[in-house]
Amino acid sequence: MKKFSSLMAAVVTGASLMGGTAFAQAAEPELVEVAAPEYPRGAERRELEGYVTVRYNVTETGEVANVEVVEQTPEGIFDRAVLRALEDWRYVPGSVTTGVEKRFDFNLGG
Repeated sequence: MKKFSSLMAAVVTGASLMGGTAFAQAAEPELVEVAAPEYPRGAERRELEGYVTVRYNVTETGEVANVEVVEQTPEGIFDRAVLRALEDWRYVPGSVTTGVEKRFDFNLGG
């Protein structure tokens, strides 16, 4: 079974997964629509696991913008799945938030 445990824990609690980042904010914006990344079939077939950390902004309309991959292991395997999923994420509309960081873990098994 594929797990995105760290991602879903962060979404449910609203907690930041990147402790001690340089982007201190008063409060993280509230997610209202979340799409989990799909495990890439090639990575699953080859039994690859890894993670992707992204940084992005939240627009006044609640959309994710200016997504930047800041770290990934292994490189070039899981990043596209994360970027596609983030296209469907929505936050509560309001003020612009910059420098939001999220880590997406891709793990196989029980």
